[in-house]
Amino acid sequence: MFESTYYETKYRLGQSRVGLIPLGSVKNQGPHLPAGSSSILVNYYCEKIAGSLHPYVFQIDATPYGVGGGLISLKPEVLTMFLVNLMEELSKLGLKKIVLLNADASNDSLLKELLNKHPVKNVELLQLNLWEHYPDVQALEGEPKAGSGGAYLTSQLLYIDRSLVKEDRIKYAGPSMGVEGDASKASLEAGETIVSQTVRTLVEKVEEFLRK
Repeated sequence: MFESTYYETKYRLGQSRVGLIPLGSVKNQGPHLPAGSSSILVNYYCEKIAGSLHPYVFQIDATPYGVGGGLISLKPEVLTMFLVNLMEELSKLGLKKIVLLNADASNDSLLKELLNKHPVKNVELLQLNLWEHYPDVQALEGEPKAGSGGAYLTSQLLYIDRSLVKEDRIKYAGPSMGVEGDASKASLEAGETIVSQTVRTLVEKVEEFLRK
């Protein structure tokens, strides 16, 4: 959106039926992954969803910061106010269905509370947490799907952009470094499986929401 002109954006909004808002975080993801890994990941999925459902889905460039104990985090009331304001503006522009695509478990309870309050009149909301739609991967059996710096996240980043992963540091990625699970189980092959199946699932979920 930032790279489009005002008129290009207005035209796209006129075609769109669903607004897609990504939510991530900037936090400790271990010695091997960027602090903004969740935000990188959720934006990747947003682009895939918007591309698959073009022109009906309009992707928003939202804040990369979440709540909780992040390196840089927002107060819950600040993120809530920001999201409500953003949804009000999107409603004025004609988007009456909005998907909150979330990549960090720390944001989950705030988003559920927001949806329960239904703060924006005449706007339907859908929350989708990425990790809840990851497939079970045999090679990663027992690994937490929402774990910070873990095998599921590491595998996906290896597949999306291998240059983001400091592979020589994975051996140090343990609990003392803020990592949940065993990041050494991560692989590009597992990442491809996770990403390809998750993209299909998320597209189906958003398309179903679009058709309601």
